[in-house]
Amino acid sequence: MDQLPKTRAEVITISIMVEGGLVLGAYPLGWLLGIHPLSNFVINWHDSWIGMVATLPLLPIFLIMIHGSIPFLGKLKTISKDTIRPMMRRCTIPDLLGISLLAGVGEEMVFRGVLQSWLAQDSPPWAAVMAASLSFGMMHSMSKSYFVLATLVGAYLGLLFVWTGNLIAPIMVHFLYDAFALYYLTRVWKPYPNEEQAPIPDEEIDDDFSEDMF
Repeated sequence: MDQLPKTRAEVITISIMVEGGLVLGAYPLGWLLGIHPLSNFVINWHDSWIGMVATLPLLPIFLIMIHGSIPFLGKLKTISKDTIRPMMRRCTIPDLLGISLLAGVGEEMVFRGVLQSWLAQDSPPWAAVMAASLSFGMMHSMSKSYFVLATLVGAYLGLLFVWTGNLIAPIMVHFLYDAFALYYLTRVWKPYPNEEQAPIPDEEIDDDFSEDMF
């Protein structure tokens, strides 16, 4: 716990550096591979709605992971309870939405917008989806279960990208799923009988940091 960000400002700053770094990094990566990160990004209601609906099947999986007693998911549940939850409880709801949006945009630009699109030029769609999904899983390999789950979710997002041909669909799913997960972890889930036992810093919200950042 000592290595976690100690203030809300630190949480937001690190999130911007990591996820915002992916947004910026997608452009030089795309330049090297000859792929524009947003070449398949079109804002329209049809694919946005597909993304919204496609989020729904993922939510029960998240709830099973949190409330179930599946041994394979035990480490992931512990990470959610004792690392992600206490760290993100420092944030306001607008913070969580902003972090989720930045993660959705940045990660999908890199893994679907650039990597999968590049691989699909000389590979079958399924191979491009698989390779990009494995890379996506490796980025989230805090545990074996996290790697497996992230890889499967990455494949789901990759197939959605192939189906719609529009990056906005996986971005929408990624954003909404992360927003739901972070809200549930920080505002709904009570894993400790006595919340005073929860590993949360004394300063949950740094009021000196602008709440209008997002």
